[in-house]
Amino acid sequence: MRVIRLTTLLDYGGQERKYISFVEDGKKALKNDYFFAALGHGGYAERFISEKGFPVKIFNSKPSITNLKNIWLLCKWFKTIKPDIVHTAAAEANFHGIIAAKMAGVKVIIAEEIGLPKHSKIAKIIFKYLYKLTNKVICVSEAVKNFLISINEIEDYKGIVIYNPASESKTVERTLLNEFTIVSVGRLEIVKNQQLLIKAFSKIDNLSAQLILVGDGRERENLEQLIASLHLEKRVKITGFVSNPEFYLCQAHLFVLPSLSEGFGIAVVEAMQQQVPCLCSNVGGIPEFITENETGWLFDPNNEEELVAKINVIMRTPYGNVQLVGNNGKNFVENRFTSQKYRYNLENLYQELS
Repeated sequence: MRVIRLTTLLDYGGQERKYISFVEDGKKALKNDYFFAALGHGGYAERFISEKGFPVKIFNSKPSITNLKNIWLLCKWFKTIKPDIVHTAAAEANFHGIIAAKMAGVKVIIAEEIGLPKHSKIAKIIFKYLYKLTNKVICVSEAVKNFLISINEIEDYKGIVIYNPASESKTVERTLLNEFTIVSVGRLEIVKNQQLLIKAFSKIDNLSAQLILVGDGRERENLEQLIASLHLEKRVKITGFVSNPEFYLCQAHLFVLPSLSEGFGIAVVEAMQQQVPCLCSNVGGIPEFITENETGWLFDPNNEEELVAKINVIMRTPYGNVQLVGNNGKNFVENRFTSQKYRYNLENLYQELS
């Protein structure tokens, strides 16, 4: 079968890491012929997918839902490729891709919701009718599926949960730094809430602790200004985008993810793979694999005081006990979120619907 996988961007981020995991073992690991595309720009993920031998189409168009010319661009391309299945992911790609696939006469249309959408009343109505045009709506966690049902965008039968994959964990020896080190991995965007983490870090008891923010994004300049205003330049580092976050994870005493919203939380799984103890916001799909005091810890991402208190408690706890939680986390995620399982589940769905 010919399958088109369409998303909004193919640069870096959790969505892009999913595509990288999907193709990392090359064409030999897959049963179908795949074409990848992004409405907007490409970048790191585009290059990785191309190097694995898969065709990639980058439209470099404004991916906004209001840019209706994307529908015509996609429809024309779909008619050229003649796919058996179009699988869209992320709001803009879902909107334009579903309509274009229907216009192009594609038999099987699958949408994928990668987070908890903050839709207006009008948007909820629009997506409710759009999702009626699909065969299935993949949800990256039970939380996402339940949320879409609760806002009346899908019915229960329409949604199917397929957890995101995490790339095969690279074997990296833990080499903890002398000072207590907190690492956070993620795009530097408002929704990722690094501002809260920096503010909380400025108030913790341990004044020699270090914070490493791994990632890049539109909020970088604002975060750098905040770091300077709090006089934390010697204790907080922003690395920019890196393709090997495990290099920093292996140095971490604690991983913190302060996101305001997460459909799944792939960065958490990747930290757990490295046996790093994890303290994460209690949103979206994260509580589906973080159990308080067993496989990690949870906090309210709108509560700075709670985050400060939890970091202080963890730092005061004998580290052997903290690491036991990290070990439990690794045991829990091991073999649950593999690329092989993801490919198997997804290709089985394609086969069932074709």
